[in-house]
Amino acid sequence: MRIVNVERLKPGFIIGRPLTDENGMVLLNSGVQLTQAYIDALIAKGYSRLYVKDPESLVDVEPEEDITPLLRTRALKAVQECYSSIEKEFADLRGRSMTDVKNAIQSDSVKTLMSSSGALGKVSSLVTNIMEEVLNHSTLTGLTSIKSANSKLYEHSIDVCVISIMIGQNVGLNTVKLKQLAMGALLHDIGMVFVEPGVAETRRLRQHTLLGFELLKATDNPDILAPHVALEHHEHQDGSGQPRGTVSGNKIERDRNLPAPIPTLIGEIVAVANTYDRLLSGAESTPPVLPDEAVASIRDMAGPILNRAVVSVFLRLVPAYPLGIEVIVRGGKYRNYSGVVTQVNRNALDRPWIALTHDEHGRALPKTVEMDLSAQEQIDIRCKNI
Repeated sequence: MRIVNVERLKPGFIIGRPLTDENGMVLLNSGVQLTQAYIDALIAKGYSRLYVKDPESLVDVEPEEDITPLLRTRALKAVQECYSSIEKEFADLRGRSMTDVKNAIQSDSVKTLMSSSGALGKVSSLVTNIMEEVLNHSTLTGLTSIKSANSKLYEHSIDVCVISIMIGQNVGLNTVKLKQLAMGALLHDIGMVFVEPGVAETRRLRQHTLLGFELLKATDNPDILAPHVALEHHEHQDGSGQPRGTVSGNKIERDRNLPAPIPTLIGEIVAVANTYDRLLSGAESTPPVLPDEAVASIRDMAGPILNRAVVSVFLRLVPAYPLGIEVIVRGGKYRNYSGVVTQVNRNALDRPWIALTHDEHGRALPKTVEMDLSAQEQIDIRCKNI
């Protein structure tokens, strides 16, 4: 199995992982053979890449799941239903002033909607299940999920939740704080239900963070930390972020000598996870980037934008070269040879096992060349443009 850009799909390739829509319904199951009609439909639905098996492949890799397909489907459906019910409640308020929306959030109907028996109920009950599965992993060896245009917001929420839980565990958060982090991460973009399409980025960032915070405060079991995730996931360490321009100290411990308000650690964890998944999946005006480029960007943002200590933990958990990704050798004996990552070295996430399958001219090798890059320091690789 390997990861392929939809523009490079060919009839005869076989779906490696099930594709679901924004409601959690399976569109194409694993094992389905692609036809040109299927490929055209995937492009039309906004998929950028997917896992496939193809008859020409010399290597078969089975990427690990961060959470099981069944749990991901349940979570996808619960998040979609939560967003939809809130969107329906506030349909008449899109484009209205912040004050109008804040006043509406205080209504009894919204408080019922945000109660444990309302829209948030299923989401909250799934958080524990997600935590249990994620915490069984020591690192994340694969890509974040394959997203279509319609499911991107909901899949993004789940992926940010998964990455945040991994970081949270490794910075030493206890179970209570981990659940607060997970719930906040899953709903960090809930304020997007109030934002009209086409709104300028600065206004969009300010609106969805402030109103998401107000909405999550309306729960019948208010958790002062989870709402702050919605508020703070676009803040920067140097004070240049949105919506409040808070300044932080690039540490795990909170620095009480900083000017108030002091941002929460869980807000800074979700900021890292959110940035990484946005880089991989693409945003409104930017195309997706390759995994090694995304990891390099996160490293570059540490300090002025992202919490340096949190990024340090992130870099010990997320591989630059995920399982199944195609890579190209940058120099030496195998310069411009290409292959696939077959194993992630957990103690050297940027030096995986690879299997070379094609020479510098793109011709298939008669036999794969396998190597452990952690023992081959002279060989450098980059992700192939998938």
